[in-house]
Amino acid sequence: MNRTLNVVLHAHSLWSYDGHWTLAEIADFFGARGVDVVMMSEHDTGFEPASFDDYRAECASASTGKCTLVPGIEYSSPDNDIHILTWGLDHFLSEHQPVLETLQKVKSAGGVAIFAHPVRRQAYLKFEEAFVPYLDGIEVWNRKSDGVAPGKEAKSLIAKSGLSATVGVDFHHIRHYWPLTHRTNVSGDDLEQELVRAIRERRLQPMLMGRSILNAQDEISTPLSEVLEKLRRGLKRLRPGSGSKNNKKAGKR
Repeated sequence: MNRTLNVVLHAHSLWSYDGHWTLAEIADFFGARGVDVVMMSEHDTGFEPASFDDYRAECASASTGKCTLVPGIEYSSPDNDIHILTWGLDHFLSEHQPVLETLQKVKSAGGVAIFAHPVRRQAYLKFEEAFVPYLDGIEVWNRKSDGVAPGKEAKSLIAKSGLSATVGVDFHHIRHYWPLTHRTNVSGDDLEQELVRAIRERRLQPMLMGRSILNAQDEISTPLSEVLEKLRRGLKRLRPGSGSKNNKKAGKR
């Protein structure tokens, strides 16, 4: 039976060292907001490989009739500058591997991989052409790193690489919430594998507040959110004390 699903990518629970919510709390929160699936992405840092089966089992038990949690891992590079979101693996690889090695292992195991938040630590500057055959997309908009509008650096990477665009809430706690989702259709009973296939086949439609962020030419078009992000950053600079460092420097001259 064909089903249309509302899917969130990139979320962290207490299984991540910096997570704040349990898996059950995440399922309840997103389920109450019309999200059918949350693709979890726990950090590899400090993750116990022997606990991977327990993590998968808890994702299943915490899922509800409204919201299913799909287990995934966010792997980081040795210097922690590049992060890769992965799903579809039945085992944990290892933490802080070289990026290309991680991508090759994910591909050979039948999983999918997304290049996360390119703007964080200027990861876009370390993007290599050798990554492209092993990637299934680039996170064009990360709520935590980009704010309320997608980053131009990620847009440029997508244009150059030809990879598909995804959006990520990068949820750790409530202030990271933003209505960034994906819409896709599935037909099989194995939801995890159906969604892995949808990512691989570029069948995830990135959405903001229920509307596609892609125009008729499949280009990323979010003029309103970009205006809002410029306004947000402008107001942040106007906050009392925001320019104190600059003022101190000016006083020394």
